[in-house]
Amino acid sequence: MSDTVFHKLLEISVRHSKALIIATIVITLFFGYFAAQITIDPDVASLIPENEKFSLLMEKYGELEEEEDYLVLALELKNPLDVPSLQAVETAVKKIEALPKAKTSITPFNMVTFDKEGKKLAVLPMSAESSAPLTPEEVEAFKRRLLKDPFAKRFLVSCDGSILCIFIPTGTIEDYEKFMEDFKPIVSELESIFNVYYTGSLPFTYMTQQYITSDLSKLIGFAILVILCIYYIGFRTKSSVLLTFMVVAVGTIWTIGFMALLDYPITVISIVTPPLILSLGSSYSIHMLNQYYREVGGMNGNSNGNGLKSATGKGWVTDAAAHINKTIIMASATTVIGFLSLLATTLEKTREFSISASFGIFSCALLSLILLPAVLYNIKPPTEKQRKKILFGILVRSMERLSRFVVRNRITILILLCIIAAGYVFALQHLEHQTDIASYFPKKERIIQDTNYISANVGGFQEVKITLTAPGKEENYFLQPEVMEQISNLEEHLELNKNISNTFSFVSYLEFANETMYGTYELPEKKGLILLLSRYIKVLKSMAVKNEIICSLANEDFSQATITLWVYDSEKLSLITDVPLRNLYNDIQGYISSTLDPEMNPEIWGECLRYLSLSDIIRRDQQVSMLLSLAAIFILTSIAFKSLRYGLFSIIPLTTAIMLNFILMVILDIPLDMTTVMFTSVVIGVGVDNAIHFLLQYKKQMANYPNDINMRLEKTMVIVGRPIILTTASIIGGLMVLTVANFQPVIYFGLLVSITLFAAAVGSLIILPAILSFQAKRDVKKNKRNSFKSTTT
Repeated sequence: MSDTVFHKLLEISVRHSKALIIATIVITLFFGYFAAQITIDPDVASLIPENEKFSLLMEKYGELEEEEDYLVLALELKNPLDVPSLQAVETAVKKIEALPKAKTSITPFNMVTFDKEGKKLAVLPMSAESSAPLTPEEVEAFKRRLLKDPFAKRFLVSCDGSILCIFIPTGTIEDYEKFMEDFKPIVSELESIFNVYYTGSLPFTYMTQQYITSDLSKLIGFAILVILCIYYIGFRTKSSVLLTFMVVAVGTIWTIGFMALLDYPITVISIVTPPLILSLGSSYSIHMLNQYYREVGGMNGNSNGNGLKSATGKGWVTDAAAHINKTIIMASATTVIGFLSLLATTLEKTREFSISASFGIFSCALLSLILLPAVLYNIKPPTEKQRKKILFGILVRSMERLSRFVVRNRITILILLCIIAAGYVFALQHLEHQTDIASYFPKKERIIQDTNYISANVGGFQEVKITLTAPGKEENYFLQPEVMEQISNLEEHLELNKNISNTFSFVSYLEFANETMYGTYELPEKKGLILLLSRYIKVLKSMAVKNEIICSLANEDFSQATITLWVYDSEKLSLITDVPLRNLYNDIQGYISSTLDPEMNPEIWGECLRYLSLSDIIRRDQQVSMLLSLAAIFILTSIAFKSLRYGLFSIIPLTTAIMLNFILMVILDIPLDMTTVMFTSVVIGVGVDNAIHFLLQYKKQMANYPNDINMRLEKTMVIVGRPIILTTASIIGGLMVLTVANFQPVIYFGLLVSITLFAAAVGSLIILPAILSFQAKRDVKKNKRNSFKSTTT
């Protein structure tokens, strides 16, 4: 948009300023209505793409027909087991199963086991009628069977028998808060008898919702407070503070309303959107106000600086806006490009965030360019005293000294740049990626402490499954002795892995049945036991109420068999994620290749493995979005400056800041996760703004001082230094508020973006001038040589 066209648009907006203000209020009320209806999606699993490989395997084997949550309830005995305590457990379980979406629980009472009755093998539940014992004799029989069963240990009971566990599957919960409010009083009734612990996907999702809700309101409130303080320090007038805040507040309301209109919920990814818009959107108003104060001295004239006559006596207002419009347009365009680069990522929620944030930045830029001048036109102009504070304060004087420092030490600055580049190459090889949801919460949180306690004292409760399919889907293939022998060998290897707490398969159940009958844990020599257990599985599969553990061992014709592994991180005694999980997955693959015939078509899958893919997705998305946004911004700035060299200059401070930030991430042991992965795209779009502002002013000063490099840089820094420092302080102040969040990824995101933007601002005021001084010195010498040749010719 040319200056003339933009100036005419501004004159129209100021002439109809009241109508424009009223229209803005109406639009804000419209978006505000929808913003009040924004929803929260706390389910981290919903972030995983549907076409992720482990999700496809779960769908293949019927595990994703309905999304499920689950609860794990652990009860540590205070006194020896007796009838009343076990009856209390059963009563609590029935109450929990009566809650909406709750399904039949897997309990120590209904777990199937084997017992020898005379010369026959009996297949029966741990407790009579699959319910709590009614007599002391039944209690003793229950305890004996429970502690004897190898599959119950480290699954439904701890090895020493001091902790009982109950697994409660549920369907998709719509109101996590209501479910947990109903669940907590039920388990609290057991606290007089047991020490109660609970974990599982359902309480984790519930806590995620609680933290998102509390963090969202807290972060917005703190961000507003910090930003207002920075505005006042920068401009020292109430009107400037209120006007700047008005723009970002309206832009933020529009953004949240826009999200609600498109049915984009607040997630662990998009929770940073409101404080991000509040912080980033302020930079455009600050640039506009800074130019407004700079040109207030021309308020008695009526020339607009473009050869046009101003329509009113306040033409200097539109002049100021017209003179800064290129900076704001280019700055907002690069920021939007940075966000839109996230559209190339795999995660749907990340793409939703990119669209929402882009809309917010566009809104704030538009309001700064059109609404803010219209409002400024209708208020009393600043006094000469206020103007002098802005234009001749300590920041301006410090910029003069900084420009001289940069020129004197430019070689040292470039050497430092090379050291940072070398450190970045090293750091990139040691950067970690994390998808462990437990790490998102404070360690003092009950859900974390309970999870670690259960993992340490009972074992893992995360499932990894190995499904085997017979060649040509041959019936009864997995009842063949040689096939079962291979599976038995595989399980022997699996049980040696310290991160596998238990294994379940048709073969291991057969070996336990043989031990019960004949005293040796091995595959039975006679077919009787094999046929008995296979018939039992078929009967269970036809029943209305099924035992999920037994039914998962094989399909009805035994052309397919599944081995279920319960896994955990044995070193941290917690959930297994990321590197340990990847190593376990590789170990399992190795065990399979060394023990099984490949014709069995083994496939490894499970809910926790979906997060392993999420880690790969995060790593790939981060690289793609970073390269795409850098390339797009380089092209845009090259076109805008009509120079590839200036396009390259514009991204040097930014790339330096990103390299420095990755070094700090490795030093501080900060991983990339679902939220922090976005920081590069955010800072690339925002961090380049200062360099663009600097280069735009630098080109103007080149015309004023073609042969005086030092004066050219000094004038540039005097004019742009203050708004660069002020906008950076405003953005960093708003984003550092994220460090008071409860969610670890949000804290890291705020810290990383703040550090990178600070480094980018320093790069724009130190590294970029140093490089420009080298380039300018060479150009001046070249011009002198050309001038000399021309003169002599």
